[in-house]
Amino acid sequence: MIKKILIAVDGSKHSLSCVAFGAEIAKGMDAQVLLYHVVKPYNLPESLRVFAKAEHMQIFDPELLRKGAQYLLASALSEARKAGLKDVEIETDEGPIARSIVERANSFKADMIVIGSRGMGDLEGVLRGGVSHRVETLAKCPVLIIK
Repeated sequence: MIKKILIAVDGSKHSLSCVAFGAEIAKGMDAQVLLYHVVKPYNLPESLRVFAKAEHMQIFDPELLRKGAQYLLASALSEARKAGLKDVEIETDEGPIARSIVERANSFKADMIVIGSRGMGDLEGVLRGGVSHRVETLAKCPVLIIK
């Protein structure tokens, strides 16, 4: 029986489909849903920050990513509520994406993870096999990969 579902959200077209699919499953099973987003930390060494500032270069703002994560999750929550879900939580975290998703699914005691086959990843995802593949490999519960 599926009582808890973690849905990974990254703002991609596939992750929006995940919310729709996950919501349908959750409604049918009367399951609790956790909409989850992971921000990959990018910490520039202090020497690079000083250089960027001296050269008037735009540097990465981690707070902007956190705000973006909250926006993505609020949008996903709205879609889940429109689909009729009542028992939905949102959460964001910072860390390695696939490992964080699996660790949170374990601590949430998820019976299923729903994740998109393609996300907002970069070349690293192509070279290392993609987040969904790593989640599928590491997870202890079933993983539904949405195309």
